[in-house]
Amino acid sequence: MSFCTIFEVKVCCPCMENAISVLIVEDEEIWVKTLQLILKDFGYPIARIVSNVEDALTAFSECDYDIILMDIHLHGKASGIELGKIVKKLYNKPFIYITASHDHNLIETAESSPSAFLPKPINPSSLFIAIQNAINNFSNDQSATPGIEDDGLFSSFFIKQGNRYKKIDWKDVAYLSSGKNYVSVYNSIDKTEYFIRSSLQRTLQHIIPRHLQKSFIQINRSEAVQLSFIHEVVNDEVKTAHKSFPVSESYGKELKSKMKIVS
Repeated sequence: MSFCTIFEVKVCCPCMENAISVLIVEDEEIWVKTLQLILKDFGYPIARIVSNVEDALTAFSECDYDIILMDIHLHGKASGIELGKIVKKLYNKPFIYITASHDHNLIETAESSPSAFLPKPINPSSLFIAIQNAINNFSNDQSATPGIEDDGLFSSFFIKQGNRYKKIDWKDVAYLSSGKNYVSVYNSIDKTEYFIRSSLQRTLQHIIPRHLQKSFIQINRSEAVQLSFIHEVVNDEVKTAHKSFPVSESYGKELKSKMKIVS
């Protein structure tokens, strides 16, 4: 029996037109529901959800998807590894192994060339990082290393544009602005706004890498600025070379503290 739940994602902002679609191969319903909720929050459309080898093989050839989230152990067997070998040989798609342990055969796992690993229990930060690392590794024709979990030091993210992925470094992001169901990210290099499906708080807490989160400061209900781009604070206004922002009273104290402003 396969899980056939597929949620519909409506295009409500520019970011959804080129959203990264995900095929899930997982036989435990609790993790299926967890993945659904997190992927929905991040705006990743789900192409299909399957729970066994037969349905996975069908989905590989029939579905339109960009990346696969696949449990190594399906119904107690390491059949996810065999599926990974098939994906590598026939479909040339990035895939992420979901695993609750490291008791699988490391040699066989490496031979299937997964693009990333996602350890259980699954949380929003680890899932987002796994997807971004998978795209990065796949684009560079690299495989993930079994048994080594990501340490959260990934310093860039990818935006899908048609059939390609554009890499954006967080150090080049001047500010974030939230809209309805999305956040616009301003890239100072090409002076362009890119859209990700998320809330501002979720972006600040889960999407921006942990080691860079302190570089960003929320200045009002809907906007955050990277501290290195602030060149002037005048009264209740923050100025950057790209744009000026109002500072809400409730966020002013933290801003002054981070910028070491003595008032």
